[in-house]
Amino acid sequence: MSEFHSLANLIKRLEVATTRLEDLAMSSSSASAVSAASAANPSSASAAASSAPSATSSSSVPAVVQKHDEALKAPLDKYKALSADIGGLVAEQSALVAEAIQAERDIIRVSTLAQKPDMSSPTFATLITPIQTALMAVVDIKDKNRGNAQFNHLSAVAEAIPALGWFTFEPTPVPIIREMKDAGQFYSNRVIKEYKEKDAKHVEWVQSFMAIFDALGAFVKENFPTGLTWNAKGEKADAYMSKGDAAGASSAPAAPAAAPAVPTPPAGGAGAPPPPPPPPPPPMIIEDEAEDTKQPASGAAAVFAEINRGTSVTAGLRKVDKSEMTHKNPALRQQAENTSPTKKQAPPTPSKPNKFVLKKPAKTTLEANKWVVEHHESNNDIVIEATAINQAVYIYGCKNSTVRIKGKVNAVTMDSCTKCGVALDSVVSTVDIVNCKSFGLQVFHVTPTIAIDKCDSGQVYLSKECMGVEILSAKSSSLNILVPDLQADDGDFKELPVPEQLKTTIVDGKLVTTTVEHTG
Repeated sequence: MSEFHSLANLIKRLEVATTRLEDLAMSSSSASAVSAASAANPSSASAAASSAPSATSSSSVPAVVQKHDEALKAPLDKYKALSADIGGLVAEQSALVAEAIQAERDIIRVSTLAQKPDMSSPTFATLITPIQTALMAVVDIKDKNRGNAQFNHLSAVAEAIPALGWFTFEPTPVPIIREMKDAGQFYSNRVIKEYKEKDAKHVEWVQSFMAIFDALGAFVKENFPTGLTWNAKGEKADAYMSKGDAAGASSAPAAPAAAPAVPTPPAGGAGAPPPPPPPPPPPMIIEDEAEDTKQPASGAAAVFAEINRGTSVTAGLRKVDKSEMTHKNPALRQQAENTSPTKKQAPPTPSKPNKFVLKKPAKTTLEANKWVVEHHESNNDIVIEATAINQAVYIYGCKNSTVRIKGKVNAVTMDSCTKCGVALDSVVSTVDIVNCKSFGLQVFHVTPTIAIDKCDSGQVYLSKECMGVEILSAKSSSLNILVPDLQADDGDFKELPVPEQLKTTIVDGKLVTTTVEHTG
């Protein structure tokens, strides 16, 4: 599941990069002039598309371009050779990859000679048209052959090739190269998984293709870590492009693969250079935006516009007379207080009268072997007699009441009662007190166990016979156990509180819990 999530993130970044290149290209309407110039000199374009980037003499090729050629030539040549061995669409796509790398190389060369153009200008759009055309052609091959047996090969290349647009990312171009490489790695792993046991050539092809982007990332990190640098002292990019730069014609941007091939001139003839393309048209003016600028500003923009007016911002204010100032005229202030509107209070929420509260009928009945005492209020005369040793008593939902249980019963439970008391003789198993507040329990003879859970403010009276009882308490507070005072002759009780604060320590890898005792 994590692989698909990573793939989704990488595809999203790829779409952002592609959209950015498309937007820059769409802002110019002079792409047709570049296509015409490329078609007029197809011999140089076909030569650039069929060969790897190569360095000319050191006097005409900038040093950074030579570094680019040295970094990418070896992995690119190996990738093209293996693609030709595999053949089919892989070989066709590799030629387009070479065109895209050549176009990227030409942009680096132009950056060493010209000033940086605005990325939203038609000049920059014209400059990136060749690489954009090559990148789109690489992706189109993949999109048009989804059912092909080499689809994973085509997808690996199409997902990673947008890394060549690293020069549009500032100030950190290196991460985009790594991310695009990772995007292609997903499909590359599929190729390796499919062919590692059948044909090692495909595995070597994957390694050679990924080596291109490793070399590209190292080159960019060393020479352009904060983005593509331009020649601040050079000519403007549009002026440089209009001159054609005959000295660097051999490395001009390659023509699209779809351009028709024209016979090359004889080797003995020099051949006339292509005519320079026409200058780019002036930027388009959108009437809607012009009309919007004429509309008055609103919101925060209007506030800052008023502030920027300077001293004239107070020209429309009226001077307040002293007779109208409340801090200098007590009578006016008092009048304002009297005329100020009083805040209306919301009507109180009517409480539900007690007479409309549904009261369930009180009940004291014997159901099979169980005494049920429910919903008694302010009744201190509840007595259960004629009990048996196999009977249980269940007390529920009583308030301000007292229950007297005579004889020996099996078990007693008091649940969800408030200010109730239970007095009993003997119990065979246990007495359970659950979710009660301000309860009282008195044992006249004996009970082996008393369990108290989720209770607050309880008093438990024990007899001399019941001194061996076990008292279990949980989530309870303010519990007191009253035992007979053996030293007194008048039958007084001695009050002993149940500890609520506990201390837990680790002894020999085990938890040891003791009560906290306060002295002083």
